Amino acid sequence: MPTLLQAEELTLRYAERTVLDRVSLTVSTGDRLALLGRNGAGKTTLLRLLAGQRPPDEGQVWRETGLRFTMLEQQPVYPPGVTVQQLIEQANPYRAAQQQLDQLAGQLHDPEVMERWTTLQGQFEAGGGYGWPTRAARMLGVLDLTRFQDREAATLSGGEQTRLGLALALAGEPDLLLLDEPTNHLDIRMREWLETQLLAFSGGLVLTSHDREFLDRVATRSLWIEQGEAAPYPGGYSRARDIRTLERRTAGRLHRLSVREEQRLSGSAEQLDRWGRRSRAVKSRLARTVVAEAPQAERAIRMRLMAGQARARLVLWAEHVSKSYGPRPVLTGAALKVRQGDRVALMGANGTGKTTLLRLLAGQEFPDHTTPPATLQVAAGVQVVTLDQTWHGLDPDRGLKAQFEARFGARATTLLGRAGFREDDWAKTVLELSGGERARAGLALVSALRADLLLLDEPTNHLDIEALEALEAAVQAYGGAVIIVTHDRRFAREVATRLWLIEDTVLREVGGWDDRTALDPARTLEGDPPPPPPPPTARELLREQETRLQELNRELDRLDLTGREEARLRSERHRRQQEVYLLLEEVYGAAQYDHEVRSGPLRVRAQRFEAGGGMFWAARDLSCPHLAWDGHTLRWSDPPPGWYGAALLGAALQLLFTRWNVGQVRLGEGGPQLSRRRYFERLGYVRQGT
Repeated sequence: MPTLLQAEELTLRYAERTVLDRVSLTVSTGDRLALLGRNGAGKTTLLRLLAGQRPPDEGQVWRETGLRFTMLEQQPVYPPGVTVQQLIEQANPYRAAQQQLDQLAGQLHDPEVMERWTTLQGQFEAGGGYGWPTRAARMLGVLDLTRFQDREAATLSGGEQTRLGLALALAGEPDLLLLDEPTNHLDIRMREWLETQLLAFSGGLVLTSHDREFLDRVATRSLWIEQGEAAPYPGGYSRARDIRTLERRTAGRLHRLSVREEQRLSGSAEQLDRWGRRSRAVKSRLARTVVAEAPQAERAIRMRLMAGQARARLVLWAEHVSKSYGPRPVLTGAALKVRQGDRVALMGANGTGKTTLLRLLAGQEFPDHTTPPATLQVAAGVQVVTLDQTWHGLDPDRGLKAQFEARFGARATTLLGRAGFREDDWAKTVLELSGGERARAGLALVSALRADLLLLDEPTNHLDIEALEALEAAVQAYGGAVIIVTHDRRFAREVATRLWLIEDTVLREVGGWDDRTALDPARTLEGDPPPPPPPPTARELLREQETRLQELNRELDRLDLTGREEARLRSERHRRQQEVYLLLEEVYGAAQYDHEVRSGPLRVRAQRFEAGGGMFWAARDLSCPHLAWDGHTLRWSDPPPGWYGAALLGAALQLLFTRWNVGQVRLGEGGPQLSRRRYFERLGYVRQGT
């Protein structure tokens, strides 16, 4: 593939801080490179260097001659007086060719001009010039910008301006796209459309995003930026994170082993010196011992949501709730029930009324007068806390620490520190904070308020991935009820127990992402209890019983037991032993497996035997051929079909080398032997020859 852009040894410093330290990358036709890292790691800065918006302190950026590229900023700025339609027309990459054709059209009586016009017209048609207006109109429609064509671009809202910037970037049909957070302010329908556009894009692409699902589907490789340094990885976010975690664990283990070896040699040399023996050889070896560098500790964002004291099982309920703005209805006859422990994801296209519903539930707006009248009731004692999209419950003009001290006193610094704020951030007003910092500050505020019902409006906007994952864990552990408006598909899948949609002014519920069964959001459940915690599995119960049996055996070995105490302990041991027998029957009477992974179209299960070896088979059909491993060789039970064999073998090798830490595997009797290192080299996890 031809190279479009190449950066070599880029270095950039702000005062004494090195933002980028000798970063190199290459982008070719068909590449889709994701820049990963925390907020402030330098992803946007690197995009601006690649776009030539500022020069690096060291290094250089090479671009192909005549390269057409577009840079999408997170917050684009438009000149006053220019309409959306004018900007779209200016972005037309075929405008110059169209003007040239129009000029030649008046001179077609000249044979030479006619021949030239015919050539240019053929090139224009083959390049897609005639279809561009249709493509641009479809793009404006998907991004909900058609109704703004006659508006000044500078008068649009922040989200509308961001979507317009994305439309202009794509409409230019460049050779290279540089996109900084293109999924901001896009609903799910728009994000899926953008995925399709970028997957079909034939040029080069460099992007940043906090949408993990989007990155996994679009990116072919990634560059993880941390403390100025950039490390390349294959695939999108999930694959890069898994490989990076493996690298950090390996580096940590190597550091511990090398420190232990240094201490052992140092102790041996000292002991030999005390004994009066020769220690030169040991000291020489000690001098040659290199202690591997430990991976630098990552600052983890800690987040906690505390439930209130209300004991109501049914937290909130509503019937016949409608809301209109002038002649436009937003919500019609909504009915719902929210129970303690519910985690509701409220989803839908932009402008369908999700924020309006949250404001109604929070009491910030009132439903329309209807017949029958609307009912919207919060249970007695239930504390409701709302996190809005813009200021996240904070005063925009007051300092961050001052606001927290006014509410929480001495706890303010602890709450801000958990959310990743340092002392130099405390005096900033909310207006001075970035979008991600503002979101983290709002979540820190919510985490200290004991709420029974949380209403979170787009809490994932502008959060980096580490903060997103911390919020996921906090919501999953939260004991109250929560309703979350979000367009982040993976976040909603991870946290939600219920899925609400607003479509055509109607609120409805579906069974789940893969279950589109229609449900009533206000349905009555028997007793309306909160969702019960998952019961312990038979394996967990068996582990508990076996642990207690070991404790009983140790107690029975004591010599100071009275006869009565010994009889009681023996009775309990007998009872628990009977329970262990029943649990063993339940555990081992079912299908046994230690791991389950997906490989292509298959879900593959594996079981490792205590005596050595193991087995790999397809989870859905036990009658299909399986792979047996005797500790050295993988063998098929029967000859497999091609696609099935490749998927099952890939899963087996993945588990053997990454989970079971096997050094070498022979593929079939007398077949080739594959080492663990060679396997990682083929996947690109480690470089060959290093």
